[in-house]
Amino acid sequence: MKPVVFLGPSLEKETAETVLDAIFRPPIRRGDLPKLVDEGVSLVGIIDGVFDQALSVSVFEIRAALKRGVIIWGAASMGALRAVECGSFGMRGVGWVFEQFALGQLTADDEVALLFEPLTGRPISIPLVNLRWAASVCVENRVLTSTEACHLIAVAKSVPFRCRTEEYLSGAAQLADSGDLMRKLLQFMGENRNTTDRKRMDARMLLKQLAEERIP
Repeated sequence: MKPVVFLGPSLEKETAETVLDAIFRPPIRRGDLPKLVDEGVSLVGIIDGVFDQALSVSVFEIRAALKRGVIIWGAASMGALRAVECGSFGMRGVGWVFEQFALGQLTADDEVALLFEPLTGRPISIPLVNLRWAASVCVENRVLTSTEACHLIAVAKSVPFRCRTEEYLSGAAQLADSGDLMRKLLQFMGENRNTTDRKRMDARMLLKQLAEERIP
């Protein structure tokens, strides 16, 4: 049986299908995992999941599936959060976002939360983890100084995750006398998506990991 991957705004399905031959389903929600266990699925990847639109996949569901012998990997978004919480039960995680939560460098769920269109999965807002990663890349490339990057992340963190759109972030930065710097960061992200979209990068890592799991 093919692995099942819960995918949404972190990575477009068309790209995911070029990396892994799997059954791709919308962001995971409460009740989805037990159904897969009953269907006999043995390998699951959790990338995206619902936060406030519906009940999230629970630790108890994951623990029960792991006890039944299901191999579960998580990354990028909800998958990274649950991989940290369920690591002691056997869930596995991969990617920078997972590592940051595992190390305690990141602690808040809203770091990965964003708004997206339910039907298309298109992101509407920008997750804070992507802004953090992109700011660090900007520092490495001398587009921003460390002080400027820290200031921009503080501004972004003060904005509710539902409102972290380019327009709102630029406006919030403008009020903090850093509008030009925020526009520089957002422009850099737009021009360098392959190296600044951390959730997308981690999602691809998970798919490659699942591909390796299927090798005899």
